Amino acid sequence: MGAALLLLALCAAPAAASAPARDPRALASYDFDASRPLGDRVRRIPRWLLALWAKADGDPRYAAYAPTPDERREFAAALDGLPEPMKKVLRERLIAFYFVSDLKGNGLTDWVLDSSRRTYSYMLLNPAGFHEDLSKLLTRRARSAFRGRPDLRVYAGEEDGIVYTVSHECTHAVDYAVHLTPYTEPQQGKALGLSAPDGWDVWKAYALPRRRDDYPLRRSLSFYGFGGPNLDASQAPAACAQLAKSPFASLYGSRSWAEDLAELFVARHLTQDLHLPYRVLCGGKLYEPMKNPRVAARARDLLGPLYGKGAPRPNLLH
Repeated sequence: MGAALLLLALCAAPAAASAPARDPRALASYDFDASRPLGDRVRRIPRWLLALWAKADGDPRYAAYAPTPDERREFAAALDGLPEPMKKVLRERLIAFYFVSDLKGNGLTDWVLDSSRRTYSYMLLNPAGFHEDLSKLLTRRARSAFRGRPDLRVYAGEEDGIVYTVSHECTHAVDYAVHLTPYTEPQQGKALGLSAPDGWDVWKAYALPRRRDDYPLRRSLSFYGFGGPNLDASQAPAACAQLAKSPFASLYGSRSWAEDLAELFVARHLTQDLHLPYRVLCGGKLYEPMKNPRVAARARDLLGPLYGKGAPRPNLLH
């Protein structure tokens, strides 16, 4: 997530004096220690990296945030709840977790290459996840796609919202490393020479589902103020009704195959691993992603490697 915005920021930077002193795509630019326990990889974001992301997102308010001891324990518990195969990949390839105040959205994960062109990643995380429960955080995310106050509410229990942030962003981090999807970001695909000439699963291209799996309002969706919102609150019931007939776990997950994978994991992790509810009440109608047979089947088939079952489909990696 976020690679395209960071690329724009790099391209827009004037030459010489104001150019970044470090290459954000080079592992050597970061303090990476694979022997450090995952819970201890919460680090203060380097000033040069914070400046790049503040420029990329057009928000000078971005600031490093130091989690309290209680928040660090909450964060460690969320990490500990992930499936062991995910944690194994994260221990090998996750550089650091950086908490950033006023971050747009709940988090982002970006990619880095070592000298052998192996992919690593780091995360920028919004500490708002410590201050909202899952239901409030996911409701706020969904409502951000609409102007006004839509009749839309997500019910996912009262656990800390950081559980969502961790589960979603860690899926991206694992995807970057082992290619569950053909590539997690188009720029990563270009850098590594990866392609998906026939698409992937229900996707014709990275951000375009196959015709039978698309829905009319999907292309108008935007979240967290990035390029929108483009839909009125009155359109929320129609968007939710269209989603309910699709193979996607959430409105947010229908944006690209990378977000699709992450949201499939969130839905499965909340309901089956953590035994929490995950329901969307929209326009008086209830939608439960994991009770949609296509969503449940895709979660079972595509998420197997995150649970130690099977491997990424080699025929889709070129």
